[in-house]
Order: sequence, then C-alpha cells, then structure tokens
Amino acid sequence: MPEAMAELKPGWVLPVIICLAAAAFLLLIAAIILSVLLGKRSRALKRLRNSPEPSPKYDVRPVASVEVGKVHEQGKREYQQDSFGVSDSVLMPTHGCLAIVADGMGGLSDGDKVSIRTVEELLDGFPMYQGKGTHEQVLLMLTQKALKSVNSLLGADGIGKSGSTLVMGLIKGSCFSYVSIGDSRICLCRRGTLIPLNREHVYRHDLLMKALNEEMSFSEAYSDKNGPGLTSFLGMGRLLDVDMPAEPIRVYPGDKIILMSDGVYNAISNDELLNAVKDSSPAAAAEAIRAAVEAKGYSNQDNYTGIILECRAEPNAASDSSADEPKAAVPPETAKPRAAADDIPETAEPV
Repeated sequence: MPEAMAELKPGWVLPVIICLAAAAFLLLIAAIILSVLLGKRSRALKRLRNSPEPSPKYDVRPVASVEVGKVHEQGKREYQQDSFGVSDSVLMPTHGCLAIVADGMGGLSDGDKVSIRTVEELLDGFPMYQGKGTHEQVLLMLTQKALKSVNSLLGADGIGKSGSTLVMGLIKGSCFSYVSIGDSRICLCRRGTLIPLNREHVYRHDLLMKALNEEMSFSEAYSDKNGPGLTSFLGMGRLLDVDMPAEPIRVYPGDKIILMSDGVYNAISNDELLNAVKDSSPAAAAEAIRAAVEAKGYSNQDNYTGIILECRAEPNAASDSSADEPKAAVPPETAKPRAAADDIPETAEPV
C-alpha cells in the first residue's frame, strides 16, 4: 500500500465518503435542473415559431397628407359662437396643414364676431409666413396678427367686453406644433391612447398656486365657483398667457390630433372621446363625437366644435422602415434653425 494511503486514519474514511456522495447528489440535481431548463427553452422556441406575428411597429414614413373630420354644432344655445377653419389641402406639401378652433365667449357680447375674425385672420395670414421661421415662430406671428385684428375690431371701449379662446395646430414635416389660449383643448390619439397636450388658462390655476404657497387650502381652491373663469383670451387687449410645446412633437402615420372647444370635453369623458376616435376615420370620428354629445341630452349643452386630423403617409412610399418606440419630440428636419430676434419679419402687414 502506498505511504499516503497508509497514513490515512480510519476515522477519516466516513467523512470522505459522505462528501463524495454529496457531490454526486449535487451533480445529479444540477443535471435535472439543466434538463428542465433546456426543455422549457425548447417549448418556448416552438411556441414562438407557431405564434402570430408581433404587433406592428411604428410607421416612420414621412407624413405626406392629413385627412380631416369636422363636427360643428350649436347645441342648446341661442347662438353659435364657435368658429373653425382648416387650411387648403393644396398647401400641405409646402406649408403644411393648419387647423383652428376658436370659441367665442358666451358670457360676453359679440363672441361670434371675435371667433370668426380670429379664424379669418389666421387662415389669411398662413400663406404669408411660409419660410419665415420655425414652426413656433410662424404660429406666434400668426397669433400676433389675430390678436391685433381682434383688439382693433373691439376698439378701446370693447376690450375685455368680448373675446375668444384659440387652439391652433400645425402639422408639417412629420412634426406637430400648436398655440393654445384659453380653455379649448388639443389631444393626441396614438395607438389607442388619448394624450392631452395643452394646459388651460383658467382661474383655478391661480387658486392652486395660492394653495401651494399656503395662502388658502386646496379644498378651497378646487371648490371656488370662479375656478373655470378664463385668465387669458383673445380680446382682453394684452395677452397674459399662451401655451405651446417646448419643441415640435413628432407625429407618425395613423396618429390623430383632436382640437376641440369646451363644449366637447365638458359633455363627454376622455374615455368616450377615445372610443369615438381611436378606430375610426376622421369623418366617422366626427360623427361619433356628435352622437356621443347628443346622447347626453343636456338641456344647457354648449356650442361644440371639434377637428380631427389623421396623419397619412404617401400611399406609394416605401414602408420597410419602422421603429419600436417613437421619440417624444423631434425638431422638424425641414425647419430653419431658431432665428435671432431681428431675423424674424415684421408682423404688422407682411407682403
């Protein structure tokens, strides 16, 4: 017997045997686990091969056209003070698509005249500003043009005695920008989700700021009956607030933009609006919104107006380019760099 074996004491034999047995047992358990995992992987691969194709990816083809749906009703009011407009489709390749909803203030006189003047000025000025700046600059110059015209219409004695809210959206170069003044709304419908985009300019916001600064309670801020009152609108002279995105929002074929007066969103919920829009053409969505509002049967139903814009790609464009998730906001590829202040054209009466 070798000397190493001869030196092995009898008391060590049993522990060595136990260790070897334990190692063998662990190897057996590992083999079983590996076999189970490989079996699961094989079954998963088989299911994957037999499963249907995954949900479609985002279509990142350029937005080449916009399909439009419109709903415009008087409701139960004595007068129609909403106005709306959409730029001519022939301007889409060069200027993009401009959509406008203006809601004349029902509590003031001549709200209909102010909303009509607002839409007319914006549509009239839209072709003039082609190539004059970024999306943001074009929309701001248009807003300034409408503001000056409305203030002129009202005159010094009429300032603050009439007015109109405004939501205005521009789709151009696969990007969407907007200007919002007052309490009309803009929403994006994408892949079955409704995303509100703008903030309302109402007194409740001021009340909540007071509550944040402990000048009043939150319950008082939310219950104040003056909360819905407008704090910014066309016709008040100097504008106090304008809402717009920090950067243009990237849009994709199939996306829908909804611009609406408060007569729509005060009558139906976001879920009802989404159900009317998500799986319908713009024209059908407009009819579905109309039906949903009328089904409520409100005796004091306000004027209600909505424009639905669906982004469309060129029908014959290649469609092999797609993406899993879109970027939230992308500057327009065709827009000029942000201009210096003295590079922006005069806005009084551009030639």
